[in-house]
Amino acid sequence: TQKYYDVLGVAKDASFDEIKKAFRKKALKEHPDKGGDPDKFKEISIAYETLSDPKKRDLYDKYGEEGVDGPEGGAHGFGDIFDLFGGGMRRQQDDRKRKVKPTVHKMKCTLEDVYNGKTTKIKVTRDRFVKKEGEDEPKPCTGCDGRGMRTTMTQIGPGMYTQRTGPCDECGGMGVKAGSTKKDTKILEVTIDKGSPNGEKYVFHGEGDEFPGAETGDVVVVVDLQEHKEFKRKGADLLFEKKISLVEALTGVDFTFTHLDGKKVHVKSAAGEVIKPNSLMTLKELGLPFHKRSFEHGNMYILFRVEFPKTLKSDQITQLAKILKLPKKTAEAHDIEVTLEEYHDNQRNTHVQGGTEGNESDEDNEGHPGHGGGAHRMEC
Repeated sequence: TQKYYDVLGVAKDASFDEIKKAFRKKALKEHPDKGGDPDKFKEISIAYETLSDPKKRDLYDKYGEEGVDGPEGGAHGFGDIFDLFGGGMRRQQDDRKRKVKPTVHKMKCTLEDVYNGKTTKIKVTRDRFVKKEGEDEPKPCTGCDGRGMRTTMTQIGPGMYTQRTGPCDECGGMGVKAGSTKKDTKILEVTIDKGSPNGEKYVFHGEGDEFPGAETGDVVVVVDLQEHKEFKRKGADLLFEKKISLVEALTGVDFTFTHLDGKKVHVKSAAGEVIKPNSLMTLKELGLPFHKRSFEHGNMYILFRVEFPKTLKSDQITQLAKILKLPKKTAEAHDIEVTLEEYHDNQRNTHVQGGTEGNESDEDNEGHPGHGGGAHRMEC
């Protein structure tokens, strides 16, 4: 199985680009129009046609020239090759036909769909054979041998050729004669499991496109989980934020929310419990059902955001001081007395000369005239 590689002068593990380059060089030298040997040119062309096609190259590497249908049609058929090894060893490739690319359908699902499970129907459009009586599938296109793709070589000058691979003109890339296929639609029923993760795939085997000599493709439905306005998903757990007042934080919360299954859930804090700002509290087993174990659930977490009042009246301050037993304030000796103000971005002075223009680091301004410290740096 080394002959064709030797003809082109390439190694057995040569890449397609190396084979292509070697063929062009050899073809230019041996082309009959350039005074080359016609038999050698023919031999070079056969070698290139075999090694440039991955399928033919694989057969050649395994079985030699007899495993490849030559351009003259004189090689043994595949069945004859395997018959040489006895009736017990049949062609394995017949049992492992290539498979048509799957048709992928993204299904938008809400968090409610994933929590409760969902059954819905989708319509898929696929390419299907128009079969004649007594045929398992239409006969392959003679222009491309059923591959759907065709490689042509065009002479663009003396000893110069260009190669083009594209859909077959005769069958439009379908691999069978024109009129042998049609667009077909089918309704598929999809059941989304409870707790399905985002990106979960549901495969409908053999419901996709058909192609001659290949196994019928599948239809793959992919879960595309949409964001929820209240809950965030973390695996099988759920998280949501709850804004509460300072009074609720100090005296306890008591509220109701609607869960993903429509049930009303009443939440209250333990007596005397104070909720600190940004506290994370747990509601056990109120999360999503576990995928494939829907009788078990994750947890729900509530992140409490405490909203403080902007101001308090003097009588409110007095009442709070009594309730919370604030210590009496004793004035200490001081030099300056200031009052806190609310922060605003325009108050920032990130530049050494004031304001926010320029660099935030005063080190960057050393040695530059006009920015203070105008003396040039000196090297010792």
